[in-house]
Amino acid sequence: MRRCYLHIGTHKTGTSTIQLALAQQPERLAGAGFHFPLTGRLDPDSGQHRLALPAPADTLHALTDSLIDEIRGTPHHVILSSEEFSHMLWRRPAEFQRIVDGLSEVVDEIVVILYLRRQTDYIESNYQERLKSRFCLDFAAYADARLTLDLAEFPLDYTKLLAQLDRITGINTVIRSYESACVPSVLADFLHVIDWPARFELHEERINASTPLIEQLKNFYRAQQQREATPAEERLLELIGQHLPERPHMAAATRNRIVEHFSASNAEVAGRFGLDALREEASLPREFGTWCGLGHAPPPDHDDMAASTLDHLFSRDFISIVEPVADCLGMTQSALEHTQSLARERQHTIDELERRLEATSAVAGAKTAEAGEVADFADPGSSARAKVATAHSPSSWRMRLSSFYRRTAPKT
Repeated sequence: MRRCYLHIGTHKTGTSTIQLALAQQPERLAGAGFHFPLTGRLDPDSGQHRLALPAPADTLHALTDSLIDEIRGTPHHVILSSEEFSHMLWRRPAEFQRIVDGLSEVVDEIVVILYLRRQTDYIESNYQERLKSRFCLDFAAYADARLTLDLAEFPLDYTKLLAQLDRITGINTVIRSYESACVPSVLADFLHVIDWPARFELHEERINASTPLIEQLKNFYRAQQQREATPAEERLLELIGQHLPERPHMAAATRNRIVEHFSASNAEVAGRFGLDALREEASLPREFGTWCGLGHAPPPDHDDMAASTLDHLFSRDFISIVEPVADCLGMTQSALEHTQSLARERQHTIDELERRLEATSAVAGAKTAEAGEVADFADPGSSARAKVATAHSPSSWRMRLSSFYRRTAPKT
């Protein structure tokens, strides 16, 4: 029985790592009895994203026909992988069904593999991914929007996505927990799902590593200001980033709001597919000492007060602080650079005067020696040599030069 494993994501569940391992080792795949089609790839190391991305109907039909022809030419099991398939399933289910129908002509069984990630972790990870493309929405606003909106992605209420999958005919489904799959790795879990023979080891290389926090802050600042950051602003963000945790998390109140919103739907999915890792308990807030706020304002959470959260850092309030402080830093930096420039000019003047002094001292020394010889010849007891030597000594010239420089140096 020949199978087609249709891996549909979701996003931020290790899909790129799986695709890279499959794309870079075709000989090992063939030895294990699998084929990872070239049709539909955006580049040699990617999954079959072109099959799932929006395109004119005739383009998609031509791609599907090419895929079917390629599969006909191999006796192996087939693996298709793209996180974009989850978007296609949600937004264009008829096109998803058409691909399934085409695959059913050349394989005996189609197994759809779907990984689900806790919504709190997904929102954090996906927000940071979006910042790479200068996403300008505050983190708190993005998190709130994702409670009810798909934002051109897929619903985080997984019961809705799975209901859409239930409507697709001609498939079997395997639903996995990303958190559970991470131990030991998502690739190892995926290979277990497809019955990969253990004697064929597949090399794993993790990609799509998170952007450093400082670069995320710079990207957010540029997106908010709709311009490039000034050197002073960049420097200030770098100074701030040096004292922040490598991976800050969302505020406890935001996390609790997300957990409570998806609690019922997650419990339904966990019960149906045995995904206990999808369940997440809301944390009890710890109040920051005795609250003395005004009016009916709620007390702050102790954890939020003690840590820099994504809600704080990626917010308009943060931007409003950075801009004026950067202006002050810029003025301070300009004054410092001016002072340094003046100091360099003075040092250059000193170096030049010392060079001239050395030359003058050499000439004076020669004249001193000559005058001494004349004095000794005229009157061996004369003190002329000593007087001339004192008048033309290097220390005497340096004292005069130092006094002159202090009188004439510019005031700072």
